[in-house]
Amino acid sequence: MAFSTLRALIGGGGGGGNPYAIFGYGSTGSNVSTTNKVDSSGNVATDTTGVGTARNGLAAAGYGSDKAIFGYGNTGSISSLTNKVDSSGNVATDTTGVGSARNGLAAAGYGPDKAIFGFGSTGSYSSLTNKVDSSGNVATDTTGVGTARGGLAAAGYGSDKAIFGYGWTGSISSLTNKVDSSGNVATDTTGVGTARDGLAATGYG
Repeated sequence: MAFSTLRALIGGGGGGGNPYAIFGYGSTGSNVSTTNKVDSSGNVATDTTGVGTARNGLAAAGYGSDKAIFGYGNTGSISSLTNKVDSSGNVATDTTGVGSARNGLAAAGYGPDKAIFGFGSTGSYSSLTNKVDSSGNVATDTTGVGTARGGLAAAGYGSDKAIFGYGWTGSISSLTNKVDSSGNVATDTTGVGTARDGLAATGYG
């Protein structure tokens, strides 16, 4: 199955209220590292020349009060590279990967200043997670909790929590896994709604 890229919020990790956003990376038929900023009125800017290694199937999240991070994905082989985004939407060069290389994962901000990458395919489906601290440093793997899968989505909610949901386990799923304010992932919550993969999620309100 194919995995698409996600977007990052700039302006906070939690459930919503972010003034800006950024789209980045993906495939036009070949992998790119192009980005497009989104202003506070939802206007999408023209392409910004890509920075960092072109790839698809990565994930992104806001962290801190005004930053974001892109991470992992498929460059032609699976990767654990990350690229930080500053408060002006400028994407940094590659940071050497930390944690298991994978694609088809998801990421979300949680709490006022942190983020988490989780799940995805390392060659087989995983439930590994990697926390991101307030400086954008990615932690080594946390042993997976919940059903291994790819093609899922994640979002922050409340003021300090996040959730992973749906995805592909070998068949489509509607399972969810909550993330608490310390970045601990809970065991599976029985699926609600139509099972699917390749979806997206974001906080609102």
